[in-house]
Amino acid sequence: MIVGSLEEARRALAAGATRLESYPAAGLSAGPGWFQAIVEALEAEFPGRPFEAVLDCGDAPGAALAALRRGVRRVRLCGDPAAIGRVAEIAARLGAVVETNETAG
Repeated sequence: MIVGSLEEARRALAAGATRLESYPAAGLSAGPGWFQAIVEALEAEFPGRPFEAVLDCGDAPGAALAALRRGVRRVRLCGDPAAIGRVAEIAARLGAVVETNETAG
């Protein structure tokens, strides 16, 4: 389910969602801080409730790297396969995942 705010994410989890996604290219326009803050708030409010949270970074590997540095554990990236591969290697070392449009859940 695509969410753009903490309240939307709360409603989605309360309704049984197990996967939350940012709106397209949110990693570029809003940056990773707001998204990670939503994830952290949800983890505190719904302890023990498993869910995936995916920040869409469009075709910007720099935005994906910034998100990984901020603690985001799942990003979506499109564009240059070589750049995606390099970001995916870094993500794996951090225990994070890079999705593409082809691998998105």
